[in-house]
Amino acid sequence: MKDLGTIFGESPFELVTALAGKIHECVALIRPIADAVLAGDMERLRALQDSISRLEEESDVIKDRARQKLPRRMFLSSQREDILAVVRQLDRIGDKAQNFAVAASFRSLSLPSDVAAAFLELVDKVVQLSECLLGLAQHVASLQKEGFEGRDIDETLVRIESVYRMEWESDRLNRQVARLYYSAPGIDPITVILMDKLCLSLGQIADHAENAGKNLRLMIVRN
Repeated sequence: MKDLGTIFGESPFELVTALAGKIHECVALIRPIADAVLAGDMERLRALQDSISRLEEESDVIKDRARQKLPRRMFLSSQREDILAVVRQLDRIGDKAQNFAVAASFRSLSLPSDVAAAFLELVDKVVQLSECLLGLAQHVASLQKEGFEGRDIDETLVRIESVYRMEWESDRLNRQVARLYYSAPGIDPITVILMDKLCLSLGQIADHAENAGKNLRLMIVRN
């Protein structure tokens, strides 16, 4: 099977990988954003919010290019809809990362040390999940050049399982953080509401990352 790039020029698989990379740049900013909101550094927070907005706009350009590179009739080992599904999930990850940045800009957070530590652990897990998804997308793009054949498929399925596992871990951490800030004495209601918003965005990022992994798995098992 010919590589898509030799038939249509720029391969949408390569653009999906580029999109995953740009989306990960957005997600990677969540940790410094969390640090800034906990430190009450609103100037730093506004700069980071501008950065994540710019990256999200750049990801939209890549997303549109990827969609344009998918003709209605594709001579591909994967269905057009499978690739579009991955693109949609990646796009939603970027949207939720931006939502996190916007919510973080509402006000600084004063959290007990144990709650802050658990919150940052959750943030780090979500960033790691995004990095894992990026590695998976890069691996699938490489596998596509071989027509989704060979022993690398087994390795790919293991990578996908890692995405699933990390989503489950982030979900568990999310519940733990919620228990902590709901039960901590002295936390004001506005802080609880803001933490709900931040943790919701983190959970949605993890969910969409898992969905992207499922879409990539379907892309492989159908061939």
